[in-house]
Amino acid sequence: MMDLFAPYPAVRLLFFVVAGIVAGTAALLTLDSWLLLTLLFFLLLVCGFAYESIRLKHTPFPHQFTAIAYLLFIFCAFAAGSHYRFNTVSDRALLHFVGHPVLLYGKVDGRPSHSEKGIGWTLQVQEVFYGGRTEQLSDRAKIFMRNGTGDPPELRNGDMVRVKGTIQLIPGAANQGEFDPRRYGRMQRTYVQLFCSGPWHLLHEGKSSLNFFERYVVIPVYDFIVASVDRLIPEGGERKLVRGVLLGEREVLDETVFEAFKTTGTAHVLAVSGLNVGLLALGIHVLLQRFKVTAYGRWFSFALIAFILIVFSYVTGNSPSVKRAAIMSVVLFGGETLGRRSYGVNSLAVSDIIILLFDPFDLFNPGFLMTNAAVLAILLVYPLLYPPGHKEEGVLRAVFRFFLGSFFVSLAAIIGVSPVIAYYFGTFSVVSLAANLPVVFFSTVMMYALMPMLLFNLFAPFPASLFGMSGWLFARLTLDSALVFSKVPYASISLKPDIVEVVIYYAAGTATAWFFYRKAWGRLLIALLLGCNALLWYGMADQSQPGKGLVTVNLGRNLALLYATESETVIVDAGKSRRDAERIMRQIDEYHLPPPTAAVQ
Repeated sequence: MMDLFAPYPAVRLLFFVVAGIVAGTAALLTLDSWLLLTLLFFLLLVCGFAYESIRLKHTPFPHQFTAIAYLLFIFCAFAAGSHYRFNTVSDRALLHFVGHPVLLYGKVDGRPSHSEKGIGWTLQVQEVFYGGRTEQLSDRAKIFMRNGTGDPPELRNGDMVRVKGTIQLIPGAANQGEFDPRRYGRMQRTYVQLFCSGPWHLLHEGKSSLNFFERYVVIPVYDFIVASVDRLIPEGGERKLVRGVLLGEREVLDETVFEAFKTTGTAHVLAVSGLNVGLLALGIHVLLQRFKVTAYGRWFSFALIAFILIVFSYVTGNSPSVKRAAIMSVVLFGGETLGRRSYGVNSLAVSDIIILLFDPFDLFNPGFLMTNAAVLAILLVYPLLYPPGHKEEGVLRAVFRFFLGSFFVSLAAIIGVSPVIAYYFGTFSVVSLAANLPVVFFSTVMMYALMPMLLFNLFAPFPASLFGMSGWLFARLTLDSALVFSKVPYASISLKPDIVEVVIYYAAGTATAWFFYRKAWGRLLIALLLGCNALLWYGMADQSQPGKGLVTVNLGRNLALLYATESETVIVDAGKSRRDAERIMRQIDEYHLPPPTAAVQ
């Protein structure tokens, strides 16, 4: 247990990486200053290495000067890169064509998302035609094309297309405190969007610019999974759930089903996550046990596991949770291959550093933060709630231990991830602990059925159909469990903490867990009381004046008006759905308006 709290080098390095990304994004210094500091600390690092190689040949650890120079170099390098990506725009960008109709030519970047209204994707623009001439450039644009009559066009990652429409800026947040598409697009270096009125304004060139790996490995595997699911799982909500779990295609789910999973705090089972990667890695690990008796066999097994996990990550869209789990699995198996013990917290930090190296702004992705919070809580909190070392005695006791362990795993994950969910989405699921037990159990068994289904479908259709029927059954049970718990009164409540409250929560939780491990019960109680008092006094110290006057709430096609005095609020046009009402109530809390006393529709 002490290993979990050891001062891991990867954790320390991750701290400086995160600090550098935050400092660069906030533009604390100019880009030139960050670059000069990066160069300075790099030269100091080189000098430190040279001094150690000449004067300190037999020193087992780096000198303090070298270690400090290295950490500051990493901090400044990530700050410079983040500042450049977030706060600079190329002169040759699509921003010059805002408000003008253009014809764009480029590559579909990523998997297009389908909905009832149309198709959306990101276009890596190579040419823009405007005013009778063609200009070469390199930029990105969000494209949305409305559905026409007939079947929608088949677009894939890497396809070359021409699309016609008017360039517009990506809009900001519709209401105060809500998701900001413009800031998110800025992190992806995408500043504009184009609306295409229909497929008649789209020309599919049919030339794929994918590399060899994507064209001959990723695409065939993706097509095989889609064909297997469509053949072996009957059409309906179960098939949509299976595709969402296997391929990360959440947009195919019905809106009511997705809301049920969100309400019950079980939406994580809809996304391809560490569970999928873990089951895949575990299955491959078991099948390759006989190869691991020799050094060559261990390296062959490691290379094969790493290759399969990379393919799976690409097939599922390279979401942060999958990348984190895949990289973490590779690190763990790599340590086993080298004969070294791997630690969960250190492996998690290594995977985070690699992810942030490729895309620093994954740090601000809610999915990245939620997966890290859940995994950290499972690694650190779960052993405190359910210590290992229990001796199983009989089948009934083993089954009881399994369900008890699953309960505490769910409880640890909820403890870790709930503040992040509340901060980003403003909700807290009251029934999440009870709902996660059946939903996670049925979805896990469903995954155990789907993996052999895909494997047997390569050479034995009949066994594959049996596993497909099992997968359909447990998909049905998963959906029914989520729908039942979503209908519980007050299944979800509105809760929107700010960043200070989230920090207080995690600080108090960390201190409580540490003293629990040390069995310092008096200090544990003091840490818990201090955390509760800090949250209470911080809330009471909020001196925000009650809002009043007129506030508009953007509901999409409708607009709600809030007329507020010092004591009451009147709502004009309360929307058409429950979601509209929840959105209005969140804006009342956001502006500190008095409770509503009347509504005029």
